[in-house]
Amino acid sequence: MNDPWLTVPGEQPQGTGTLAVCFAPTGAHGSTFAGWRGRLPEDITLAFVAPPGRGTRVDEEPVTDMAVYADAAAAGIRELLGGRRLVLIGVSLGALLAYETCRRLLDAGVPVTRLCAVAGQCPGDFDGRGEDVTVEDARAFVSGTGLTDPELLADPEFEEVLLPPVMADLQLAARYDGRRGAVPQVDLRAVWASDDPHVPEVTVRRWAEWTRGECTLMSVEGGHYAHQENPAAVVAACLDGLPGARPSRRSVLGAGATAVASTVLGLGAVASAAPAARAAGTTGTATVPYDGDPTDPVGLAVAMIRQNTSNPGDGAVTLPLARMLQGIFGAAGVATEIVPTPKDGNVHFFARIPGRGPATKKPLVLLGHSDVVPAIGDRWETDPFAGEIKDGKLYGRGSLDMKGVNAAFVAALLCHVQEGASFDRDIVFWSDCDEEQGPYGVRWFLTEHPGRVTAGAVITEGGWVLNQRDGSTPMIASLTCNDKRSLLLRLETASYATHTSKPFSGQAVIRLGEVLEQLGQWRAHIRPNALSRTYFAELAEATTDRHFARALREMLDARTDRQRDRAGESVVRLSETPELHNAMLRTTLAFTAAQSGYYPSIVPGTATAEFRAAFLPGAEDPGRTVAELRSLIGNRATLSVVGNPGESEQQALDRLRGYLATPDSDHDTDVFRAWQSAVRRTHPGVRATACQFEAVTSAVPFREQNVPVYGMYPFTVNRDMLKRMHGTDEHIGVQALRQGTETVYQLLAGLRSKH
Repeated sequence: MNDPWLTVPGEQPQGTGTLAVCFAPTGAHGSTFAGWRGRLPEDITLAFVAPPGRGTRVDEEPVTDMAVYADAAAAGIRELLGGRRLVLIGVSLGALLAYETCRRLLDAGVPVTRLCAVAGQCPGDFDGRGEDVTVEDARAFVSGTGLTDPELLADPEFEEVLLPPVMADLQLAARYDGRRGAVPQVDLRAVWASDDPHVPEVTVRRWAEWTRGECTLMSVEGGHYAHQENPAAVVAACLDGLPGARPSRRSVLGAGATAVASTVLGLGAVASAAPAARAAGTTGTATVPYDGDPTDPVGLAVAMIRQNTSNPGDGAVTLPLARMLQGIFGAAGVATEIVPTPKDGNVHFFARIPGRGPATKKPLVLLGHSDVVPAIGDRWETDPFAGEIKDGKLYGRGSLDMKGVNAAFVAALLCHVQEGASFDRDIVFWSDCDEEQGPYGVRWFLTEHPGRVTAGAVITEGGWVLNQRDGSTPMIASLTCNDKRSLLLRLETASYATHTSKPFSGQAVIRLGEVLEQLGQWRAHIRPNALSRTYFAELAEATTDRHFARALREMLDARTDRQRDRAGESVVRLSETPELHNAMLRTTLAFTAAQSGYYPSIVPGTATAEFRAAFLPGAEDPGRTVAELRSLIGNRATLSVVGNPGESEQQALDRLRGYLATPDSDHDTDVFRAWQSAVRRTHPGVRATACQFEAVTSAVPFREQNVPVYGMYPFTVNRDMLKRMHGTDEHIGVQALRQGTETVYQLLAGLRSKH
């Protein structure tokens, strides 16, 4: 063997059986697999990829281009292979190297029996737009991952040998765009380590999208370098059952590896929601069956978006979507029910999985709303009801609020059903038809059908997962335990109507604009309530931005309104999601409509505008806020409270005060703890905290009955995504949706029956 890119250590079988080629982690070389040789079956030959810049090739220039690396490795493998079966094994960065080498071998007609990705991110996590790597970056990587002993890293001579290949590999990853090229047809094993802080289970699971063959997901005990810490388990996970057989459960479990799932991935899973569903969604009358994978949240979300369930204000037509859900759950053997409301086509949908635990545990309700706000008035870049995926984002009305969450609920729940799991209580999925606007939502159902749905706890829309300032590292996850509540207010200015040929100062429209400008500049005091204080205290510990953390602590420590306002404004200014955090700190005003004029040649005598004031429970009194706003605008406009039909202003304010007095949901429950445990599994090191929601949900009727209600949008979001909620080009990240589904799955796993 003369090719410098492949090394076969010691005496090993030649020309028969299987050739296992190993690709090392960042900065490492073949010796990282030294513990494997004595643990291999007799007919397996072990070979290491030996790139320039390390080991015996330390004096050569390292490679920083993925194509050059993979081409050279593939050429060496072709020369060595002979008639043997071929298995490619990559650890950490080596998983990407093995993947790209596999693609080149298959393109050249060389069969690959199995591709193994161990503790590695998948190709879709890389877009080729990384920054240049510095020596400090390499030093931080070595120190942070434990690649070598800190004492050795302190030795300048050792650092000169170690850091160049680390820098080269980091640069190679930064320049790599994994989204290019065809996805290979290969048997793939994706392996995660149970205690890996760098590449958790949810990340490894995404490898299932990067083969058109069978993907087996497995776990082993150990950290990021489990191939060294626990070599027997990793060898078994990668090499058990050759050629092409499913893993032997006895040999795998005996070595400490766990077979988690095996699935044949169809790349058409997203498209399988059927383009015809768009037509059905547009008419709102036809039902299109879902023929995709019921555990694929992306395919489910696409199909849901394509059902146009826009709510114009008097309720949505949700029957076609309910029938589609009925087919999905029915095929899995889950009992369902569709409950109509007085409006034609406006229905609630229920699916129930009976529990097998103690009778004292009441059901968990996964509450999602199927209706969405209309997508009119602004120009979208995509059809709002096409469910289009572009640049890793799923676009469509309701993708964020909240069909993406519904898809995560359904997919995670049906994963457990497929695995034959049982829970310690009933699990009820409830698709509400009138959350956005309309008379027949959750409160109507609970009033008209008392006792039909009993709940021990409810999970619905709410808290967020936010990233650090770098935009890619998860920082904090929140589960909301109470909602803000809002009050609709109306402004009216008056002058007199006249011919447009005789305009005058003080026209009603101009006066309305002046008053709106003044109200737009108004700011309530920063007054975080108990839930917000809990959240912002955790955020101060979670953020890596020391200036942001200092402002947070100053705000929480402030003793006067002046101190708190000053620090709070700094918090909002420094936040990566300022609109979100501003709403969690104070009463806010949102302006929604303005009207004036009725004929093109008449200057109107009146002009009106409507806006919503949203209040934090336990903070401002709404009556005092209305009085303050009236004092601010003086006699230039009339400000009135818009209550329910027949309600006086005092009655509307008292009703709102009652809502705001509803206690926060209890944090000390098994459901809340199951969520915290789920976050630890899917986002290692991320703080999971109770939080105040900045909007209104359907939670109040349950909270009024002392049922704990928790809110979650389980996927990571950024400022742009949050700004597009109820807005133009609403979207969520595809990978974020998959990761969020994993969080829901792990939450439900914490409620499995022990009997």
